[in-house]
Amino acid sequence: MIKLRYPLFMAGALSFALLTSCSSDKNDVAGGTEAESTIALQIQLADGTPAALSRVRVLPLGYMADGLSQEDWSETDEGGYVKLDVDPGEYSVEVRGYGDSSAQGAVFTKMVDKMESTPVDSVSLGKLTTIEGFVAAGQGPSVIRIPGLERFIVPDSSGHFVIDSLPAGQFDIVIESRSNRGSVKLSAAAGEVVPEVNLGAPRGFAVEDFESFSGVSETGKILGDGWWYTYDVDGKNIMPLWDETLTRTYSGNDGCASGGCARIYGSAEKKTTHLGFLLGGFKTNYEMPDLDTLMFSARGVGKLHVSLAVYDSASTSSDKDMTFDVELSKVWQSYTLPVDAQNKVVINRIDFSVASGDSVYLDDVFLGGVSRASLGKVVIESEKDSSVYSADWKDHAALLKEVTGYAVGVRGGEGYIDSTAADSIQGEICLVTTTDDYIVVEDTTALDSAGNATLTAVIAPGSLRDCAYRDNAAWILFEKSGTYNLTSPLRIKSNKTIDGRGRDIRIAGMGILTNESSNLIFENLTFTEPSVTAADTSSRRAVSIHNFTHHVWIDHCTFEKYPLVEVDVKRGSNHVTISWSRFENGDTGILFGLAPDVIDESAQTLTMHHNYFDNMKWSGAFSRRGALHAYNNFFMGMKHYGIECTDSARCYLEKNVFNIQKTVTEYRLFVDGAPVDSTAGFINMTGNWIANGFEDSAISEAYYSSSRGYKPEYDYAADAADANLAWTLKEKTGPR
Repeated sequence: MIKLRYPLFMAGALSFALLTSCSSDKNDVAGGTEAESTIALQIQLADGTPAALSRVRVLPLGYMADGLSQEDWSETDEGGYVKLDVDPGEYSVEVRGYGDSSAQGAVFTKMVDKMESTPVDSVSLGKLTTIEGFVAAGQGPSVIRIPGLERFIVPDSSGHFVIDSLPAGQFDIVIESRSNRGSVKLSAAAGEVVPEVNLGAPRGFAVEDFESFSGVSETGKILGDGWWYTYDVDGKNIMPLWDETLTRTYSGNDGCASGGCARIYGSAEKKTTHLGFLLGGFKTNYEMPDLDTLMFSARGVGKLHVSLAVYDSASTSSDKDMTFDVELSKVWQSYTLPVDAQNKVVINRIDFSVASGDSVYLDDVFLGGVSRASLGKVVIESEKDSSVYSADWKDHAALLKEVTGYAVGVRGGEGYIDSTAADSIQGEICLVTTTDDYIVVEDTTALDSAGNATLTAVIAPGSLRDCAYRDNAAWILFEKSGTYNLTSPLRIKSNKTIDGRGRDIRIAGMGILTNESSNLIFENLTFTEPSVTAADTSSRRAVSIHNFTHHVWIDHCTFEKYPLVEVDVKRGSNHVTISWSRFENGDTGILFGLAPDVIDESAQTLTMHHNYFDNMKWSGAFSRRGALHAYNNFFMGMKHYGIECTDSARCYLEKNVFNIQKTVTEYRLFVDGAPVDSTAGFINMTGNWIANGFEDSAISEAYYSSSRGYKPEYDYAADAADANLAWTLKEKTGPR
């Protein structure tokens, strides 16, 4: 005899004890006094033969599988008989057997009254098939279950699901969101393909659904900023995940349900124990009176620690964290954490973390009670640097007060550096009134044999080239925004300020070159879309400072898409400062010096500070000879190195942010993987933030413990290298 005793059924979970024995006597199966109620069955295959050793499972009709454990099966005897002792109630009976080289089965319901021993029911098995379908993309984790059957199906990352081993018939299916979208109930026949199911709109606003995890989220887009972050290699400083290369460690499709999700491991090696979200700028707080819950879905091992950096704006108390510890389940579950919103709650950070040895998959993080409209009301405009057009020489003088580093003393359009009347204005204002570069004119005094006038290309009056080629000092301003296409290299003369403040000035085509021309300022310009030609390699550089040029300041400019070098400083040029500029989508950002077998450039000097480098195919800066002082720069995406300091160059690298692993190198050449000592530079590093850790720990120790290199003697103030500096450089470099 087989006994099944069902205790109280609570919260969708079922626990029972099972004792088994078999009898081949049909009369014995029908009787019995040990249980209050009995279900007796004889199982037959489709051809009518007894289904010996078939499996039978009896579950309450409202049973819902939890995905963590499966209820046991009972077996028929040699004659296909089985007797099950149960408590009174309504049950779902599932049977599976094997015949004709294929699995067969049946599902039916059975009502059992108290003290009832039911007659033997004959059950015929039939062919098994499936029900399949899709949950709409972007719906987050969900599970598919059939009431009364042991089915717990998690769709794959595309939302596809298959419910297998079902006999012919109609089945009720429950598709339940494991985030916060509720559930959908439908009916489907075995063998049917269910149309795509949409679980409906979620409650609250999505901080992130991880379908396309780029670092910035929907919330961040509305607030104007807002980034996911982790901690740096030392586990001390917040490191925003500013691009997809940084999010790859945390995101993906493997192990996720219905799309992407985030993964956090409690591993000292992977250093991914933390993942958090900045609600806006690094130091921005948001008042959210409607926020009542933090909702998310997760599965994993161990505990998930959740922390909200909040404080009560109605009190004078210091900042505090609202913390929760969540016990993780091996299957996807939804979690709703209450946020105490009795008073005005100000929030700026959400942090998820696991302890060593634990792990979690995270999806669908929502702010409960917050709508898109209410979120839009709390936007705090970030302070953005902006410039205005001015032809007042006082504004030019104010600009000169911003220069630091080796270019101090530059006067640009105000006049000569070595003037004895340093306080007087010796230059003129030259206004660019046209985007033309050259124009074609007819010379009717010189006719060809056919009587046609000679055509000559001349510099367009009022053009950028017209102002740059003047012999006198000039403050070059622009009447209107636009793209100024240089059809040939512009060889600028000394004592010029090209000032694009208050305008959107884009310089395209060929580059700008210096040739023993000095006292130059390039301010608030975008260099883009070079026209590369075989005839003139200058088109592969936006600005080329060479041939003993001195006192040059490049400030708040953007350089992009130049395929070789975006800015070079070479052939003895010195006293150059490059500041608050962006270098993107190129090969090398700044080339400082040529190889020593070409020219000895030991006297050249360059300061580069508060610049942003990203998506460079080679390096941010390549230094060969000379003295380079690089401080407060941010290196994001470099295929090779952030800074190369080679060929006896002296490099003082101070308080920079390196969000890359290949931060610096001191060798220009490697042969069979071994460095060539004669191409080594001298590097001194201090206060830098190596967010992802040095690729070579030996290099890190050498650079940080060494006093080799040099330290500049001029006055300057360097900011601490942290996430606030990185965010500032990402947002505020380039034209203002």
